[in-house]
Amino acid sequence: MKKNIIPIFSLFFLVTAVFSSCKKDRKDDGTPDDGIVPNSFNYATSKDVTVAIRLLTNKDQPIKGAVLNITDPADPGRIFMKAVSGDDGYIRGTVNVPSYLDTLVLSPNYVGLINNVKSYIGNKSSINAIIGGEFMASGDVVPERVIPRITAPEGLLSANNAKGAITPLALTLTYGYPSPYSSSSDANVNTSTYPSTLGRPKYLEPTPDVIDAGLLNYVNASLPEGTPLTTSHPLYLATNAPNNLVVTQTSDVWITFVSEGASFLNTLAYYSYDTDNPPNNVNLGGSLGGIDKITMVFPNASGYQSGGGLLAGDKVKLGRFDAGTTIAFVLIQNGWTGTSVNTNATKFYSESKFNPELQSSRKKHSVLLYDDVHKLFLLGFEDTNRESTSDNDFNDLVVYATSNPVTAISGTNVPGIDKGGDSDADGIVDGLDAFPTDATRAFITYSPSINGFSTLAFEDNWPIKGDYDLNDLVVNYRYTFISNAQNGVVEMTGEFLPVAAGANYKNGFGVQLPIPASSVASVTGQSITGSYIQLGSNGVESGQSQAVLIPFDNHENLLKNADGSFQVNSDPNKVKVTPNKVTLNVKFTSPVLSTTLGNAPFNPFLIVDRKRGYEVHLPNTKATDKATASLFGTGDDSSNAGTGRFYLSKENSPWALSFIDSFTYPIETRSIADAYLRFNEWVSSGGTSYKDWYVNTAAGYRNTNNIYTK
Repeated sequence: MKKNIIPIFSLFFLVTAVFSSCKKDRKDDGTPDDGIVPNSFNYATSKDVTVAIRLLTNKDQPIKGAVLNITDPADPGRIFMKAVSGDDGYIRGTVNVPSYLDTLVLSPNYVGLINNVKSYIGNKSSINAIIGGEFMASGDVVPERVIPRITAPEGLLSANNAKGAITPLALTLTYGYPSPYSSSSDANVNTSTYPSTLGRPKYLEPTPDVIDAGLLNYVNASLPEGTPLTTSHPLYLATNAPNNLVVTQTSDVWITFVSEGASFLNTLAYYSYDTDNPPNNVNLGGSLGGIDKITMVFPNASGYQSGGGLLAGDKVKLGRFDAGTTIAFVLIQNGWTGTSVNTNATKFYSESKFNPELQSSRKKHSVLLYDDVHKLFLLGFEDTNRESTSDNDFNDLVVYATSNPVTAISGTNVPGIDKGGDSDADGIVDGLDAFPTDATRAFITYSPSINGFSTLAFEDNWPIKGDYDLNDLVVNYRYTFISNAQNGVVEMTGEFLPVAAGANYKNGFGVQLPIPASSVASVTGQSITGSYIQLGSNGVESGQSQAVLIPFDNHENLLKNADGSFQVNSDPNKVKVTPNKVTLNVKFTSPVLSTTLGNAPFNPFLIVDRKRGYEVHLPNTKATDKATASLFGTGDDSSNAGTGRFYLSKENSPWALSFIDSFTYPIETRSIADAYLRFNEWVSSGGTSYKDWYVNTAAGYRNTNNIYTK
């Protein structure tokens, strides 16, 4: 708490704030009004959402071992939860998110399932959804909508040869749909389920293919999401690896939609030619060495619920082709406008020589692989220029080709599909496993994110009220969790930065985990310089029934003004001090299920001025076994163990706040309500209004003069 502070009037919680000195002498300037803060309000700036998400194939077969991320729609790198699907395809757990978020993004990062599925949570406390299944996604999901774009008329589209056979050479290139369709409005479905804006073609085969989990495992091993093929499978990009279908027997040929992972509404089309007479340009007709006709396969190659109308297994018959015919493909980048195909958009060809890149090693935009188990040819496409922002994973669109007879397409020099492997036999294929040779570890999760920090802000005068600038101790923290394939946490790391100490007390800091102390094998990295903290042989605090971590016993070990004065990084007139960081490494005796461990911040607390019995916790959070129980209900505190009420004053004001985001705290002697102008309204509403009071920088939300921004 601060030294020699003169009491001033400042609205806090719509009442008069109380200022106190470090000596705990209380000076009241008014009596708080009763009933301003709802009794049930606990000052939480985040909320828990329970999730039950199931991953299925298009015929409802569970997908096991996929790693799902739940993220912030505004920041894909901010992962609130990561978990592995079980034998039944389910991912279950609880995710803690900022209260102001009304939408979350569900991303299985698994080729064959749509990514970036939005789920509207609003005031709900649960998500129940299926990703996959017959309609690609269902339950608590929000479909992507297509807003038609204005483009040039579809003047070059016409009805093309439905049989797929080579026709007499033409002078000009034409684009079209399979006969008898002559335009997008004619060729695409328009129903309440599939409005015309989705671009779902009418000429799909009546019975879709079944895409089993085994095939999807192969696809993910071959074209792993976010991993460049240049690293994972460079042989797929070899110059002698074919990209086109070479027909060696008269046969029927089909293309089946598997998946797409694109941000564009791409179009897939094809053309065919005499294998012995390939085209040498893409702007002229066949009689001039070019391409006669480009025929639409999928006018909008986007999945249902992902901006399109395609379902996994949807199948188009290209036609019947004679031996000696080659079938090549064109991906028209963002070609679907919502009403038609923009044939003037950027195009990438399966014939590398027609692509725009200058470097020959980057001209490929498709790969062709053979699956000898399912008897099909898998095609993966990359939809951005590979000399710019491409991720080179070649799964922006994934389809496969089949033929009758099945031997009609040449497999010469075609690489075999990667059937994957699970080197550590933990149930997660190597391509999705962060530790492919360690069966005890499978993936890494960060809270709040790999680069960000969350914040805890404390008043240290408990059980007497303070000045509510909430900077007596401010701790930024980040946790890293290493989990196994069963979603059990085997190891965790906590990084703690005391960024402000606007007090003259020498405060400590602890975190209680919701597990027995005996569940911890070891804790290392603490900053303990005094004698009032006693650690057990496993590194947790001794004498505690639950596991209590003590990152530091005195903030001055890590944060101190050079001249030894008080109020570190809270007075803008003083030089800013760079804090030292404490990193705790925690290992468990056996894996702790993430549902048991729960979410950060767990149960953090301040230890007042090295007095072990004086703990300051978040509102309605129980103290540890070491707290002095006789202090509850004294001074301004109105804790009542019988009703589960803890660390709230008689007027329902707290001594600590938690922020899942990084929080910029008030300067010395300025209450949080003086710095954040919507705080009082948030409090009086019980947290239902102005949920973003501390992150919104719009006019009327904050007084920057009262916020420490050095």
